[in-house]
Amino acid sequence: MSVGTISMRYARALLSYAGEQGAGEAIYRNMLQLLYTLMKIKELPVLLRAPSLPKKERVKIICSAVENNPVFERFATLVVDEEREELLMFIAHGYISLYRAQNKILAVELTTAHEADTLLKEKIIGLMSNGGEYKVELQCNVDSSIIGGFICEANSTRLDASVARSLDNIRKKIVEENKKLV
Repeated sequence: MSVGTISMRYARALLSYAGEQGAGEAIYRNMLQLLYTLMKIKELPVLLRAPSLPKKERVKIICSAVENNPVFERFATLVVDEEREELLMFIAHGYISLYRAQNKILAVELTTAHEADTLLKEKIIGLMSNGGEYKVELQCNVDSSIIGGFICEANSTRLDASVARSLDNIRKKIVEENKKLV
């Protein structure tokens, strides 16, 4: 079976179990924390695959990356018992995607040249929430290389209204026009 199929089975099962236990949102936060930890500490997946490390220690390491939660601990124990530690990042991504779809949460990433003010954040959230249909999780980044304007990404869509993009488009037009003259 493929990595994606296995990971999504675990993610769906966890979503179902967490829902039954009334811990869906807590597990969602746990998965966000776990994903952040796995991406930040590159050695962690290697450590979790170490055959010399006892299973109980692996579970403790996984659980130490998140807030204390008995549902998550049971999940971590299952993953370790089934020797699926290398799939943790994929399972976390799967759970996050499923939870967001189920709860109509839209993850939006806003990049600006300077710190975004409250008014801009509220406008983006208002526009992206589609009249309150979606709950918007806004992540703001600062990247001075875009010079001005903003870049807004949601799902697989990117709206690039940056000054850097506009200048690049103008440069390309000028180069294209000059090619026709030569």
